[in-house]
Amino acid sequence: MAPPDELRSYIIKGGEEGRARLSVLARVLAPTTATLLDRFEPLRGRLAIDAGCGGGDVSFEIAGRVGPTGRVVAFDLDETKLAAARDEAKRRGLGHVGFIKGSVIEPWPARGASLAYVRFVLTHLADPDALLRHALEALQPGGTIVVEDIDFGGLFCDPASEAFDRSNELYVAAARLRGGDAFIGRRLVRLLEDAGFAGVGSSLVQPYGRSGDVKQISSLTFAAIRDAVIASNLASADEVAAIRMALQAFAARPDTTLSMPRIFQAWGNKP
Repeated sequence: MAPPDELRSYIIKGGEEGRARLSVLARVLAPTTATLLDRFEPLRGRLAIDAGCGGGDVSFEIAGRVGPTGRVVAFDLDETKLAAARDEAKRRGLGHVGFIKGSVIEPWPARGASLAYVRFVLTHLADPDALLRHALEALQPGGTIVVEDIDFGGLFCDPASEAFDRSNELYVAAARLRGGDAFIGRRLVRLLEDAGFAGVGSSLVQPYGRSGDVKQISSLTFAAIRDAVIASNLASADEVAAIRMALQAFAARPDTTLSMPRIFQAWGNKP
């Protein structure tokens, strides 16, 4: 059986390796995502959806906001990540969050939601409008969609690094070949408006640093796209290995600064 369209276009390795990368990413983004979700309180007692939830890091944040009288429906196609998320939900005693296998470009597994959250999913889709149509259907009138997604146009490091530049070039090329858009963040406002959402707003964040988890994201992400880059004949296995080693060495230096892609945050309401 052929994989769903969204998996064919997804260039980042999933499974346990993918979940580990997402956990690092979640730690870096926890403060800015929490500030973003603060805009849409109160959520207590509401139904919320986390579409393309991965390992459930944001699902758990939302579960705390809706409380035990609310409900979170989180879904993804990666069963390995979902199984780990279910185990974590059980460990935390969160019976009001459920993790379901499902596609973001098919009808969503819940209706009448007050909030729909989507992070780093649209960038991988050849048809992001399909996701937004289903989000609109899943929300109740007045319900809010909240989207976070990347724009590779703002990446930087200091001092200059050929490996950093090359890794980003390969990411953009691999995404484009599979129908994705590594620059989709700058289009989020227009995409939401075109999909029929009202009161669309946006903000911008960009984590960077000289130490800690944020410096690991570049090499972790490049390792996660290794197979896609090689399969697309964009670089040899030897070049990919050399870039990964150079990125790790660069990040390990105390005198270097590394950024993540800039992240656009956008939101809108169902009329």
